[in-house]
Amino acid sequence: MIKNLLSTSSFSILFVGIFSCQSEIQCDQLPETSADQTRLEAQIDEIDSYLESEGINYSTHSSGIRYSVLESGVGNSPDFCSGVSVDYEGRVLGEDETFISGIGTDFSLRSNQVVVGFKIAISLMNQNADYRLFIPGELLINRGISNTVPNNIPDGENVEFRVRLNSY
Repeated sequence: MIKNLLSTSSFSILFVGIFSCQSEIQCDQLPETSADQTRLEAQIDEIDSYLESEGINYSTHSSGIRYSVLESGVGNSPDFCSGVSVDYEGRVLGEDETFISGIGTDFSLRSNQVVVGFKIAISLMNQNADYRLFIPGELLINRGISNTVPNNIPDGENVEFRVRLNSY
């Protein structure tokens, strides 16, 4: 009987431990980055210069992301635990060729495979919003993960995404 009691209590502790860890995730806190700050600052300067030379009105986020609201959406913004559906296309900053695009692409902002810059940028939007996002290359690297979302991002390049947040 003592053996069964110990076995049951060990399972209960494990079960409670697993679920208490999951509840500790902070869905409203910015994801951590491992960005090289010197490189990030240089990339932000490059993006700012580009936006000013093109006469693009933009807002800034403390992460270094710049964005231009093409169409305001409705409601609240998704948090970092939300699942989202987006239409998007991406190009290297200043270039015309699209390197990636997707329509009705679904993913979770909680996933460690979604690059941090994309998570932060999507969290700035609300439903049916349409944005131009200018993301420094340092925020598009998921170190140690080979299969990232969006995939095919040019390594270390500053990029521009056009994104519509369909739902979350």
